[in-house]
Amino acid sequence: MSLTLALSSTTSSLRTIQSELALASNNIANSDTEGYTVKSATKVNTVSGGSGIGTGVDITGIVSAVDANLLKSIVAATSSSAEATTTADYLQQLSDALGQLSSTDTGSDGLASSLSSLQSAFEELAATPESETLKTQAVLQLADVAATLRDTSAQVQELRANADTDIETAVTSINDSLNAIDSLNDAIVTAQARGQSTVDLEDQRMVLVADLAEQINISYYTDDSGAMTIYTGGQPLLNSQVHELSYQSTNTVTSETVYPGGFDAITLNGVDITTSIKSGNLAALVELRDETLPGVQDQLDTIANDLKDQLNDLSNDGTASPAPQTLTGSLAGLTSGDALSATGTLTVLVADSDGNEVSSTDIDMTTITSVDDLLTTLNAISGVSASLDADGQLVVETTDSTTGIALSGGDVGGDSVSSYFGLNDLMTGSGAENLYVRSDITSDPSLLAVGKVSDTGISLDGGSLAQAMADIIDTDQAAALVADVSTQLTTANAVDTAQSTTLTTLTDSFSSQYGVNIDEETARISELENAYAASAQVLTTIKEMFEALLNAVS
Repeated sequence: MSLTLALSSTTSSLRTIQSELALASNNIANSDTEGYTVKSATKVNTVSGGSGIGTGVDITGIVSAVDANLLKSIVAATSSSAEATTTADYLQQLSDALGQLSSTDTGSDGLASSLSSLQSAFEELAATPESETLKTQAVLQLADVAATLRDTSAQVQELRANADTDIETAVTSINDSLNAIDSLNDAIVTAQARGQSTVDLEDQRMVLVADLAEQINISYYTDDSGAMTIYTGGQPLLNSQVHELSYQSTNTVTSETVYPGGFDAITLNGVDITTSIKSGNLAALVELRDETLPGVQDQLDTIANDLKDQLNDLSNDGTASPAPQTLTGSLAGLTSGDALSATGTLTVLVADSDGNEVSSTDIDMTTITSVDDLLTTLNAISGVSASLDADGQLVVETTDSTTGIALSGGDVGGDSVSSYFGLNDLMTGSGAENLYVRSDITSDPSLLAVGKVSDTGISLDGGSLAQAMADIIDTDQAAALVADVSTQLTTANAVDTAQSTTLTTLTDSFSSQYGVNIDEETARISELENAYAASAQVLTTIKEMFEALLNAVS
């Protein structure tokens, strides 16, 4: 080999070693950088002309030989893990909100404890139904039960509102990731066209792809130019341009707020994809907002409505003692022309302040075919006035302020007359969200029904009405609700653990294969430094030979 070729080969070796040293150092420096994969140099031997004589080594590219299928598995697992984590997190919050519902411990502020206390209050009242103090305690305890249901319902709706806000945040994150990936697409395409390395840019892009997958299920592929195309459910998110998702969260969320209608649709290219999102944080949030949490609200409403309906039925079968001067129905929107299908006998009692009968009138309800008929018949009773108020509610009252009125019996649509019109309801509301004790009873607990209409006036009947109210109190529904949520949480945590384990296994495998091993890179640097020293020594020797040759011919 000529000295010239030897010099060229040695110089080439030094340049290559320097590049590899820089590459190994860069690998170590980025060992903690998210998504960074170990890089290596692709080298080729160079030859002189057509002689086939080697002249050194050149680096033709910097590569990172990752497994594309493993990457796709990680992306899919990232989506599933994020969905499971979000579900478990929200169910934990829900469990915390409901945690005391099933507790009957003394001093607990949970629903079951309040119901148990309410049952005891009615039982005490049953023993002494004339006690104003015990009436007050029963009404206050019932108000506490209603407040507990309202508060729990409010927490459920707050979680739904939080999920809705998080949906908007997730959509924003998706759009940000898509735009960032699009920018990297442009940079990768440009660099590849210029023959420059794109591996670092590709690492950065995959980090963003993983961020995107946390929010929504995706599929993707990379074309020959280096550009990545991304889809979700067959709809393009990124191709030659970014297709952003659109969503606006709702300002106020109640149990009546539902999708579609109350909540906005998540749209992509003008198409509603809300129900077609299969995994990721976004899928979990939609499921929680529209299915899981409304299911809990339904159970709360069942508890509230069962309590309200049973207590109202009992209250309408009885009367306060003393009877109130005025009864106002809860059924609104009535008109005098409304038809009624009635049977049985309605007893209208006018009683004095001691509950003694002033007058008692029986009405054959088969003769009543309309609201107007009922009003006419009631108004025909001495000392009684009946009308519809501005809200279309039936109002029945005595004309003498020293007397009170009570109704018993009759049948309209399967309910007693008082129950049908809600003349002596104890509770109001359409569910847990707006359950209250009737406001005038809250203000004046003496209006609580504790007696019944009898042949001589109002009878306390040994406290049977209060005892019947105690008997219908049920704490099992609250316990069943908590148990149901607990089961869902246990399942969600198990799924979260399994999905997290799967993702960890895949990422650990990826890291072991394509991550930076500092020990290996350090050893590589040591080898390269030794090789550099050897090449430098060869270069020194060649230099000395050149000098000797020059001296010989000079």
